[in-house]
Amino acid sequence: MKRGEIWVVQRPEYPKPRPAVILSINPINDLHPDVIVVPITGKPAPLRPHISEPFLDKASYVKCETVTAVYKGLLKQRLGMLSARSLATVEKGVKTALGLT
Repeated sequence: MKRGEIWVVQRPEYPKPRPAVILSINPINDLHPDVIVVPITGKPAPLRPHISEPFLDKASYVKCETVTAVYKGLLKQRLGMLSARSLATVEKGVKTALGLT
């Protein structure tokens, strides 16, 4: 599990599996049982940048306002790796949502 990958996450509070971007750095991902992710939705909203990748089958918006840690066992399927451009877009959105810019 690497920074920038998109995985399908099965969280108990969600009725169906949802894709999410891993944002935690690789040394943390390698050592800890959790990873930091940002969920992806099909619903546009403020602070939700649009990302487009060949492996995403519909319009996708990253919920930059919803950064969370997830147990690795809840990550079910790797969908692909974000392009450098898309990852930079997500990073910028998260910084804005957290007031770090």
